[in-house]
Amino acid sequence: MKNNILKITLSLALVAILGASCKKETAAPSESAQLSLNGAQATIPVNGTEAGSFTNSAAVPSASGWGTIAYNLTENLIDSDDPEALFSQNFNGNISPATGFFLSYTDLPSVANVADVTLANVSTGLTAATTLGNNTTTVAGWYNYNTTTRTIAPVASRYIIIANASTVAAATKVLVVQLDSIVGTGTGPYNTAVAFHTKRLK
Repeated sequence: MKNNILKITLSLALVAILGASCKKETAAPSESAQLSLNGAQATIPVNGTEAGSFTNSAAVPSASGWGTIAYNLTENLIDSDDPEALFSQNFNGNISPATGFFLSYTDLPSVANVADVTLANVSTGLTAATTLGNNTTTVAGWYNYNTTTRTIAPVASRYIIIANASTVAAATKVLVVQLDSIVGTGTGPYNTAVAFHTKRLK
């Protein structure tokens, strides 16, 4: 009789331990785990489009006074350790490729915004460039500067391609950037706000 009671007691204890173990395995992830998952979701997926932006200030509004903003387009954040694009010069309005990346551009009048750009659109007809800034009659850029109103407007339907190879076909990462706006304010310190959209094609 005592042996039976002991066996029943041991069985109940085992069930309780197993039940607690199952609860631990199915429990909600910890806060740190949730933060990790949320961080992973910040990465732009292939064929995904995200809005990006940054602000900066300068004591002197000269080309060199603005410094350089290193930006990871894929992660959609300022990142000096793993950048894909560099924003420099006046109001940080010039875009250049970071080390290991190549820049080119194309005009697609029939494409309204970057979300509609396809891999086929950028597979041919690209113009390579080292940097794109103010658009003039002699130098291609991605914005127009009005010297009368002192305002900056994007060049319509011009799309910037940042890739990790000199051709789209050879690249394993292809990003297309469309400028939304560059707004400069202030009289000292001077401020800039740069906004754009990025689509990842590869």
